[in-house]
Amino acid sequence: GDIVYTEENAHDGAIWSLDLYPPSSGNTMSLVTGSADKLVKYWTLESQDDSQHPMVEHDRSLQMSDDVMCVRFSHSTDAEKRLLFVACLDSTIKVFFNDSLKFFLSLYGHKLPVLAFDSSSDDIILASGGADKSIKIWGLDFGDTHRTLYGHEDSITDLRFVKRTHYFFTCSKDKTVRYWDGDRFQQILLMRGHASEVNCLAVSSNGAFVLSGGMDRQVRVWERTKDIVFPNEERERELEEMFDKVDGARREENTADALMNAEKDGEEGLDADEEDNDQPQSAAAVKKSVLSVSSGDRIMEAVEMADKESKEIASYRKLQEERGGDDRRAPNPMLFGMEPPGYVLWILRSVKPVDLEQSLLVLPLNHVERLMHYLIINLKRHKGVELCAKASVFLIKAHQAQIVANRTMMTPLRELQNLVRKRTTGIRDTIGF
Repeated sequence: GDIVYTEENAHDGAIWSLDLYPPSSGNTMSLVTGSADKLVKYWTLESQDDSQHPMVEHDRSLQMSDDVMCVRFSHSTDAEKRLLFVACLDSTIKVFFNDSLKFFLSLYGHKLPVLAFDSSSDDIILASGGADKSIKIWGLDFGDTHRTLYGHEDSITDLRFVKRTHYFFTCSKDKTVRYWDGDRFQQILLMRGHASEVNCLAVSSNGAFVLSGGMDRQVRVWERTKDIVFPNEERERELEEMFDKVDGARREENTADALMNAEKDGEEGLDADEEDNDQPQSAAAVKKSVLSVSSGDRIMEAVEMADKESKEIASYRKLQEERGGDDRRAPNPMLFGMEPPGYVLWILRSVKPVDLEQSLLVLPLNHVERLMHYLIINLKRHKGVELCAKASVFLIKAHQAQIVANRTMMTPLRELQNLVRKRTTGIRDTIGF
C-alpha cells in the first residue's frame, strides 16, 4: 500500500509498542504508543483536510520512570473501567486507569524485561511473558501472582488470549508456538514448524485459527481440529524429546573427549574410554530443568494439598463419630504419610534459605493466610521453630497493610505473636545467651 501520512518526530526514542482501542463515542479510532524516551503517548486518528486519508494528532502523554517496552489496553467496553498496561525496562508492569491515567497497580516478579502481555476478555487475569523465558498469570483485582509457568527455552516475543476464554497462545525465539490454559495453569499444546524465531501472533475472534510470523519470512496458519488433546501425553512427549536431546548431546561430548584423549596420549579410543570411567557419569541429572516449578509454586501447591487433606480428615472423623468407629485415618501417600502441617513444614525446609524470602513474596494473600495457620500449628508442636518464626516475620512485613485491614487475621496474628516470642525465648534460654 501507499503511505498516506507520516508523523515526524513522534517520539525522541525508538517506538517499541503500539495498540489501538475503540473510542467511547464517535467514529474515530485512537491509539497509544510506547517508546524508549520513557513516554506513553495517546494519539487520535482524524481525517486530513484535503482528503479522506487518516492522520494522527497527539492527545496526551504519560511519563514513565524507565524505557517503555510494551503497551496494551484491557478489553473492557466500559470507558471508566478500561485499563492501560505498561511494561518498562525495569522488569515491572504498571497498570493505569485509561480515562484519568491514575496509577492502579504495579506488578513485579519478572527477572528480565517483559516483552509481551495480554488480558482476558473479562479483565479478570493478565498473562505476561518476557526475556526471562517465564509466563506469569496475574489477578487484576489485587495484582497478585496466580502462577508462574515455564516451558519456553528463549525469550517470549508475543502473547494473545482467545476471546471469551482464559486460554492463550505464546510464541518465542525458541521457534515454537505454545497453547496454555490460564485456569488450570498448564500447557495444552506445543506447535513446531518455524525454522527461526517467532515474532508475532494473531488469534481469530472465535479461536478457530492462529497466525504466526517469524524471522524465517513465513506466516503460518494453525487451525483448530476435532482431535482430542491430552495434556499429560503432550507433556510426556515433550519430556522424552528433552531427555533424548540431553542424552544425544552427552554422547557426542563423550565421544569427542575420548577421541581427543586418544590422539593426545597416542592410545586407542578404548583406553581413553577407560580413563573417562573415573569421571562422574550423571552430571546432567543435577542440572535444573526448564520445566521445573519455582519454590513459590511448590509452597502454594503444598498449602492447597494440606487444606484438601485437612478437610478430608475432618469429614472422615465426623463420619466415624456418627458410626462409632475408629477415627484414625490411613496416611495419605501424596503427603508422604505426613500430617498436613508437617508436610507444609517439610516443603518449606526444602527451599534454599537464600530463596525463601523471594519464594514467600510471590504467594497470594489467601495462601499467606493458610500458610500462617500451619505455621501456628507447627509452633504449638515445637516443630521448626526457627524456620516458622523467620517465615512468619517476613510474611507480616511483606503483607502488613493487607493483614491489618483484614479483621479475621487479628486473632491468629496475636496468637502467632505470643507463640513466636515464647518459642524463640525458649531457644535462647536453651542456648544460654
